[in-house]
Amino acid sequence: MSSTARLMTLTGSDEAGQAYRSVACAAFIADEETRRTVEQTCQALGKDASVLEGGSREAMEYLSEAPMPEILIVDVSDTGKPLSTMLTITAAFAENTKVIAIGSVNDIALYRELIEGGVSDYLVKPISEKALSDAMTRERAAPQQEEPKAADKTPASTIAANCAWIAAQEHKKQTTLLDLDLQFGTVALALDIEPTRGLREALENPSRIDSLFLSSAAAKLSDRLTVLAAEESVDGEVHFDPSAIDLLLGEINRACQFVFVDLPRAGSAGRTRLLQMTSQVVVVTDVTLAGLRDCIRLVAMLERAAPQAKLVVAANRAGRTENALSKAEFEKALGRKVDIVLPEDPKALALSVNRGKPLPVVAKGSKFVGALRQLVRRLEGADQTSPAGAKPGLPFLSFMKKKK
Repeated sequence: MSSTARLMTLTGSDEAGQAYRSVACAAFIADEETRRTVEQTCQALGKDASVLEGGSREAMEYLSEAPMPEILIVDVSDTGKPLSTMLTITAAFAENTKVIAIGSVNDIALYRELIEGGVSDYLVKPISEKALSDAMTRERAAPQQEEPKAADKTPASTIAANCAWIAAQEHKKQTTLLDLDLQFGTVALALDIEPTRGLREALENPSRIDSLFLSSAAAKLSDRLTVLAAEESVDGEVHFDPSAIDLLLGEINRACQFVFVDLPRAGSAGRTRLLQMTSQVVVVTDVTLAGLRDCIRLVAMLERAAPQAKLVVAANRAGRTENALSKAEFEKALGRKVDIVLPEDPKALALSVNRGKPLPVVAKGSKFVGALRQLVRRLEGADQTSPAGAKPGLPFLSFMKKKK
């Protein structure tokens, strides 16, 4: 929290640097007139509120220190990039927090982009108590997006599976592909193999892990490619013992040059431990505003959980909609370069699914396959200069937009 920010609550206190408390509404407003409107509206609605002098920067500092409010109101008139600023903020708040942006730019295109990016409402100054009250009490409607056709979808699991195949078959590397989404993983489907048995038991009981386990639980797709994948019941949860990750990767690394790991979206103790051991992480994202929001979240998490790992961002344009961002827009809001763009190729993807064969087998000349080969070359080259202490491997972090 900036020392120049002024805390103004409904009780009239004015204590800069005061410890944050849990409130129903937190607001960061640059001008006195709008602050007064926010205070009066909160009083009328019976909302316990903290109204602070500031804007988007102070809101970000607040989110890192304070309990999450029910409603967050942010004045974005202090920034020339309201969209990218609010995407960064929406990446930090809880899903049940309603975020309202207030600004001085009256632009319907900006309004639509903010709403699609997760903001509940955008009000243009000067605001009225009625407009703010309506925004605070209105139910947040999820943006409707046309669902891509099945053949147009390219899950990160498909990308991980095909990159592992390229590394093993074309680059002649001893490779293991590990799918840690034991209930909903699609690696086995992508390569048309039967899910293996025993992976869940080994992850829950690390004492089972040894070379004999690997030989019995893994599927050999070829002399160079080994796959570990499961298809567990969805009735219960799978709980990893974090020590199992160390033992499992230790055994795999004795026999392989590269390890590709497809991670589930949901967090777990096992995922955290794996990220601490990895040398590289690939985040696969679509190029919509929702994809951008989640990519910002993932990149921030990875910078904390895996500072030793080299991060690669792959922008997947397969199945893109009219709401897709340009590469330049996406990079500007993300605050970093996209390392590789995976082009659209629905015909090649449909052919791979229908035949149950890897993409490089059924569509050798596909531009999509060419991009995957480029990605593997990039990963192999970077692996030669991995930081000290990082274990060999090319883990993939699955990233798919949430279904509405």
